[in-house]
Amino acid sequence: MQDVGRNEPCPCGSGKKFKKCCAQKKVVSIRELLVTEQMDMQLKFLNEVMVPKQGFYKNDLTYILNSVSKSFDEPQFLTLYLTFMFGLRQQGDATHWSTFLNDQKGLTARPRMRDLMAQWHEPKPVMAEVVSMDEETREIVIKDLIDDAVYTVILPEFHSWATIDYLYAVLLPFEDKWVPYGFMFPAIYTENERSIIVEQVSKLTVEGEDRSKWLDTEMIAGLINAMVERDASSGEWLDQMVEQINEEQGQAVGTLKEFWDKRGDNDLSMFACHIAASYFAENGSKIRKPQTYLAAVSYLMAQHATDKPISQKEAGEAFGTSPASVSKAVRKIEEWFLEELKGLLEQS
Repeated sequence: MQDVGRNEPCPCGSGKKFKKCCAQKKVVSIRELLVTEQMDMQLKFLNEVMVPKQGFYKNDLTYILNSVSKSFDEPQFLTLYLTFMFGLRQQGDATHWSTFLNDQKGLTARPRMRDLMAQWHEPKPVMAEVVSMDEETREIVIKDLIDDAVYTVILPEFHSWATIDYLYAVLLPFEDKWVPYGFMFPAIYTENERSIIVEQVSKLTVEGEDRSKWLDTEMIAGLINAMVERDASSGEWLDQMVEQINEEQGQAVGTLKEFWDKRGDNDLSMFACHIAASYFAENGSKIRKPQTYLAAVSYLMAQHATDKPISQKEAGEAFGTSPASVSKAVRKIEEWFLEELKGLLEQS
């Protein structure tokens, strides 16, 4: 990683060359500096160019807000996210973003930043699965669900950090890596639900190298819904969730769904089934009595995710196992369960 050059502007903002200012005080990563500068530039674009144009895109914004699944009740985030996306719309011979880059070129002193800006006129939309995340370097590796292309993305400090498995993003090239344009849109799906999100994406017309249509109003609404909307009415998610476990365990997870459906919370029903199926997939033949773990999962779910806890005796009775067996299973899986539940809640 290269440091700030001695003849480059000092990152402290004094206007002096680095060698005549802070060279003896601190070594600064030029890449870190460029990441910060590009994020500042995007925020300037948002506030000075696109926010004043929100009225122009009022109908598009209203359409998308009304089209996105009601389960994703985040109108403020959506408005901010979409304001960035509308910046990639054509205005005359160029997009708002491209025009802004051209205007900023003469105002940008750092040569390396000007070189980067020259590559940003056509951002790359991707629907991807997350391969790895490194919080220390704030880098994530993603793989496109459409063409299997792999990208290493640097996530600026401005973006929140949370474990995710799938996302929709628009990327800008950043030397040998990439940075997000605007915000990345996380999916509610988890690692074990790959087939579900692939099925959702397959319903959209997203094939081919030309992805300019991805920025059309109707397509944006479709892409967002593919990220956040489960087709719970069909029950397909349960079939896909139990693909990796044996028949007995799959039937047991169906019983778990029935139990939680009766409690009237579809999200918790889905969470409970996901956690149970994940545990069965990881432990396979080691599990002799699936019902014991269904009771343990239900007890823990009621304790940690609802305001209506149940006793281990009640959980055991619901799945035909003894309180002692439930207690033993709870002790065995509680720490693992809490990590899984935390991940699901963050993504939802």
